[in-house]
Amino acid sequence: MDLSLIYSGQIYLILIIFVMLIAGMIKDNNLFTDLFCFFKNNMNSKRAIVACVSFVTGLLPIPGRVTVSAGILDTLAPNKGCCGREKFGPIDYVSTHHYYFWSPLEKTVILPMAAFGLTYAQWFSLIWPLFAVTLVFIFCYLIFFVKESDVNLNLPDSKVKISRITRYVFPYISAVVAIIAGVDFLWSFGLLTLYYMFVTETFHYKKLLGYINYTLLFCVALIIIISNFVLSYSNDIQNYLQGGILDITKASGFFVVSSLAFCSSFLLGSSSRFAAVTVLLSSIYGIEYLPWFFAVDFAGYLVSPTHKCAAIGMLYFQTKFSYYATILISWSLLVVLTAFFMIN
Repeated sequence: MDLSLIYSGQIYLILIIFVMLIAGMIKDNNLFTDLFCFFKNNMNSKRAIVACVSFVTGLLPIPGRVTVSAGILDTLAPNKGCCGREKFGPIDYVSTHHYYFWSPLEKTVILPMAAFGLTYAQWFSLIWPLFAVTLVFIFCYLIFFVKESDVNLNLPDSKVKISRITRYVFPYISAVVAIIAGVDFLWSFGLLTLYYMFVTETFHYKKLLGYINYTLLFCVALIIIISNFVLSYSNDIQNYLQGGILDITKASGFFVVSSLAFCSSFLLGSSSRFAAVTVLLSSIYGIEYLPWFFAVDFAGYLVSPTHKCAAIGMLYFQTKFSYYATILISWSLLVVLTAFFMIN
C-alpha cells in the first residue's frame, strides 16, 4: 500500500491545532472586547456600527461564535418585546457564516485545500463568486431591512484602550492577511500562537492542551485519508458510476447526487461534516464540481434543523420562524444559483 495515501495532507492538522490554541486564548482573555467598544463609541451611523460589529464577530475563530455574536449584538438591539429586535436574528446568523467561504482558519476551507493540494489563492479562485454574492446579500439586508431606528445605542460609552486593540487584534488580522497573501500557515499561525501565549502568559501545558479538540483532529485526519484513497481511484469510480443512476453527466444523475449531498448536510447540520461531503463528492466527480457541491452542502447546512446556530439566533432575538426561514432560504438559493451558473 502506498503510505502517501495516509500521510499526504496531514500537515493541515497542525493548522487546526494552532487555530484551537489561538481561539482558546482569545476567548479566555477577552482580547477583542475593546474593538467592539471602539465601534460603538466612534461611528455615527447605527447600521454601520451593526455592520462592523457583526463582521468582526464573524471573524472570531472560536466554537459557538454565533452565541458570542448574539451577546454583542444584543447591546445594539431593541429591548425584548420591542419592534425591530427580530431583525437581529438573521444578522447574527449571516454575519457568523460568511466565514466558511474564505477563512483559512475554518475546516470548510482547510479540508478541500488539504484534499486537493490547493494553495489558498487556488481555493479562493474557485469559491470567490459564492462569497461575493453572500456579501451582497448581507449588505442588502442591512440596507433594505434594518432601519436606523431599529438599532438601540442608548448605552453609556465603554472605556476603550487603543493599545489593547493594537496589541491583541492587529496581530490576528495580520496573520490572516499573511496567509491570504501566500505566507505559509505554519509561519503565520505558529508565530501568532507563540505571540498570544506570551502576551496572555499562557504557558501551562495542561491549559494549552485543554484547548485542543482531539476528536475533531481524528475526524479530520480520517477524512483526509479517505479523500486521498478516493482521489487515487477516482477514474475507476467514475467509470463504474458512468451510465448509472449516479452518473452526474446526466440530468437525472446530477439531480440525484445533488439531492443526496443536500440531504446529508441537512440531516447532519455540521460544518465539518458538510465539508467532508463536499470533499468526497468532488474527489469522485472532479474538482470542477467543487463550487457546486460546496454550495449545495452549505445550503443544506444553513437550513438544517440540527444546526444549533439557527435556533440560537432565532430564540435570542425572538425572531419569527417564518421570517428567519425566508432569509435563510433566500440566501441558500442565491448561493446555489450562483454555483449552478459557475459550472455551466
